[in-house]
Amino acid sequence: MIKSTTGHLGTSFFIMLMIAALCLTPGTARADKPEVIDRIVAVVNDDVVTLSDLNEALSPYETKIRQMNYSLEKEMQVRFKLREDIISQLVEKKLTDQLVAKKDIQIGEAEVDRAIERVKSLNRFTDETLRAQLASQGVDYETYRGEIRSQLQRNRLVSYEVKSKIVITDEDVQAYYDENKKELGDKSLDELRTFISDQLYEDAVGKKFAQWLSDLKKEAHIKVIQ
Repeated sequence: MIKSTTGHLGTSFFIMLMIAALCLTPGTARADKPEVIDRIVAVVNDDVVTLSDLNEALSPYETKIRQMNYSLEKEMQVRFKLREDIISQLVEKKLTDQLVAKKDIQIGEAEVDRAIERVKSLNRFTDETLRAQLASQGVDYETYRGEIRSQLQRNRLVSYEVKSKIVITDEDVQAYYDENKKELGDKSLDELRTFISDQLYEDAVGKKFAQWLSDLKKEAHIKVIQ
């Protein structure tokens, strides 16, 4: 697995967006993908999630599930819950991709290059070892670049729609400090100001993202076909 360079955003898709922003995520197209008879498993406005999309996203978890040695009943429960979660993530991905297209969010080649360089640096890869790692997972390099670009676009969308609208004031920091003095120990407000501000910001991002995504779903036409 190729390590990511971004942090958590909260909720299932939040994780997909920022947290695995620069790694091979479930759903990346594979060069050796077998031909299957497809069907629609979800409708998202004018777009669809197909059975092949779902199976591809599920495939990285198959080995782990088998290794758990669950009873047949437990394995069926785990698979059903995982299937529900993956469909939800794929629907959220479709929604954000549609909004990216509507807002015409562009990511240049140089920005994609920098993101890939960060992946290589984090994993201590050369260009050759990165390409070999991708090839071992059946993913060609240009497909990988395309997925990196898409995820950077989603990250930028979240920055526009969520992060840019959050402001942490001195009053917020003071109130948090006053309410949590026992847990914070003997350090002064000045010593903890940056820590508290960062904590409040991360909490606010998670809550605002969840609300934004919920509103996005309410405004959309979504139908899951079991």
